[in-house]
Amino acid sequence: MQEDLQLYVDDYGVPCVFGAFTFKAIYDAPAELEDFSMVKAHTVQHQIRYITAQATLTRGMGGTVDGLNFTVREAPLPVGDGKFSTVLLTKA
Repeated sequence: MQEDLQLYVDDYGVPCVFGAFTFKAIYDAPAELEDFSMVKAHTVQHQIRYITAQATLTRGMGGTVDGLNFTVREAPLPVGDGKFSTVLLTKA
């Protein structure tokens, strides 16, 4: 059975452009509550999950996710069998 990864990103993805790579990815921005001793702070981790074969993203690379500007914060990490990757982003 051949799985169609593109169907997943077509249904839930947003357009992304990083350098010469144009692809769809699942955007997520989970909020976290950080506890710094006696001070609590809310943080947001911007990230995308994309089909690994569709883009080669590197730290410091700039691009857009659904029209918003971001910079790749660190090297992408493979998910499961590596067909998908996730990468953390910094909002520009």
